[in-house]
Amino acid sequence: MNLTGIDGSQALRLIDQNIACAKWAKIFKKNLDVDSSTLMWKNNMHALYKNTKKFNPDTALWSESYGLWPGQTLAIFAAHSRWVYLSTNTLPFYNVFPRLEGQFPQMINTHAEGLEGPMTHWMHEDPNGDSWRLSQRIWRWLRWHDGANVLLADKSEAGWYFLPDRGVDPNTGTKDGEYNPEHVHHNYLYTDEYEKSREARGKDGANPGQFLPVGKFTPDDKQF
Repeated sequence: MNLTGIDGSQALRLIDQNIACAKWAKIFKKNLDVDSSTLMWKNNMHALYKNTKKFNPDTALWSESYGLWPGQTLAIFAAHSRWVYLSTNTLPFYNVFPRLEGQFPQMINTHAEGLEGPMTHWMHEDPNGDSWRLSQRIWRWLRWHDGANVLLADKSEAGWYFLPDRGVDPNTGTKDGEYNPEHVHHNYLYTDEYEKSREARGKDGANPGQFLPVGKFTPDDKQF
């Protein structure tokens, strides 16, 4: 759509006339700045258009070119999506999220099996109210897995095992870095599992091999 020589109302009419799916038409309208003095796209529409003309468009290709996410992952997509299919996207998912391999159906699965029509890809907008079940499914995963170290099965193991950190810690002299039983990188927003394990053990960190500066975090009798 050439934005030169047309105003906002004309552009919105062109979108309605040329995009049959109401959902996609709404998305394009939201990305069109009709309030400024010059009509323009809010997103990088020209770059996206140019990319779609490539033999292998980057915007529609799951590949390792995006880089890897080595952490814990949950992948849920609509059962009848026009763009993502369980049978054809499993291996490409592994290229980006290697820890999903072997995790079907626990961590990689579909949702809204009964949702059909042009809205299937937007499963969180299911008019049948199934979005509540989806939100609970995501919440349970966040509670037990979000931010959990990949060496732990889930957050219930937080505090019971000490985990070696990378690098060298000059305070302890350990060649592999300081042991980090408190998982300062851990996301405790959804659970108090670490606090519960600490109370049960009567310690601040996991035994043995806890390298914490004496008296910095706990009394001396709680160091080991």
